[in-house]
Amino acid sequence: CPRRLRGSGWLLFLLVLAGAVWLCRLVTALRRLVGYWEIRSFYIRALGIPAEELCNHSWQSVQARLLALQRRQPLCVPRRELTELDIHHRILRFRNYTVAMVNKSLLPVRFRLPLLGPVVFLTRGLQFNLELLLFRGPAALFQNTWSLRPQVKRAGARRALARAL
Repeated sequence: CPRRLRGSGWLLFLLVLAGAVWLCRLVTALRRLVGYWEIRSFYIRALGIPAEELCNHSWQSVQARLLALQRRQPLCVPRRELTELDIHHRILRFRNYTVAMVNKSLLPVRFRLPLLGPVVFLTRGLQFNLELLLFRGPAALFQNTWSLRPQVKRAGARRALARAL
């Protein structure tokens, strides 16, 4: 096996590439695991749900605890009174914007296929690029994960922002 690797640069390149992909996936999995641990800690510490009962709570009870916590100790949300609808909007914010842009035909994801007619097709690569451009990149619509940049809110600046994007 070592003789084959030394003799074939192509095979060595493919092995290094496979190792790099595996390493990237490992780092991604570890980052997600840390994020899940932080969510678990928030449920246990802030919402007061014991670890044994995490899987037994309904969304309504979690939401009620979150609203009570917001009343007692304001979270990073600028509004004093938080409603159930506010929570849903914050969780689904980027997805709602993406769906609205597809519905208004602002994103190029509609195709006309023979015999099937118009279909909406959004590849993961296109979705990643759109999220990077619109929501997470330097020219993003949001200044953080929950508020729009002030320039985007002004109707007069939108055309210039669109050209810059």
